[in-house]
Amino acid sequence: MTVLTAALLPDPSSGPWDAPPAGPAAGAPVIDYRAPVAPVDDGFGRHRPAGLPGLLLALSAALPASRWGRAAGGVLGPVVRVMVPWLYGSVVDVAADGLRRRLHVRDHADDRRYLALPRQAAAQARAHVAAALPADGVFVDIGAGTGLHTLAAARHLGPQGRVLAVEPNAATRDRLAVNLSLNPIAATVTLAEEAAGPVCDGLVLATGARKAAAAPAWDAPPPALVRTRPLLDLARAAGLHRVDVLRLGYRAGADLALIPFLQAAPQALRPRLIVIDRRGAKVWGVDLPATLALFGYRACGVTPDALLFQGDVVADSGALWEPADWSLVAS
Repeated sequence: MTVLTAALLPDPSSGPWDAPPAGPAAGAPVIDYRAPVAPVDDGFGRHRPAGLPGLLLALSAALPASRWGRAAGGVLGPVVRVMVPWLYGSVVDVAADGLRRRLHVRDHADDRRYLALPRQAAAQARAHVAAALPADGVFVDIGAGTGLHTLAAARHLGPQGRVLAVEPNAATRDRLAVNLSLNPIAATVTLAEEAAGPVCDGLVLATGARKAAAAPAWDAPPPALVRTRPLLDLARAAGLHRVDVLRLGYRAGADLALIPFLQAAPQALRPRLIVIDRRGAKVWGVDLPATLALFGYRACGVTPDALLFQGDVVADSGALWEPADWSLVAS
């Protein structure tokens, strides 16, 4: 059975950052999902369509993440994203690549993408993450959503592995917790309920615009009021003493979460691989690749969904982050 433990964040001013934390400390609540012996039944499969929606899902699930599979998915994917929610409903159970997920496809765009092409969704980025994670590795997922990357990393890791999944939207985080419970996972997964970024006690998350052509009557997710805390605080609250891979799934604000973290974090917490969602690049306030180079990171790959940066020589850059105007200057 999944074990839940709560931890609270301490005063950030207490204790040296360079000392590895002994365990989860006190502040923003985090929840550890420890290894279930077997997946929770929870009626998985009862939300599986039959008839035409079921046929469309079977066809899309069979498409591999190859060149011809992506070409076929470019035709079939949009049809599945619209027709299955319209013909069947809002909740769909999908099993692909050894993972089981309960998708909410009428109010979550990433769930719709996964529904359409489950074996292709961020397949290259997931492969890079798996290659960079040892069995006892640590994966931090900022903007974890309903768990695409969190689940893939947690399944890859062994009993000594750790995953910190940061998802401030309570409804989305609950769905992530359900998806975790549906899979046998050996690693410990910690859910953090605050957003990563500059300190703010009242921030309304944007729900995103829906295309009117998709289904104008579909339910839209309600606005979410959240708190934000520096990523370093969240990592310390989870008791992390190292990070192997850091993923930033934010479509806006990745620079505001990442650069202060790299500026303040001890070297042990600086990740070896950083994966950043490409969809937010247009709203970055700085040239993020050039800024990462100041911290010893080089671009090492581009996927349809993400930019990848490898920390070859991770050292103090001497850069200064100016919170007044969110500009980066060299000292």
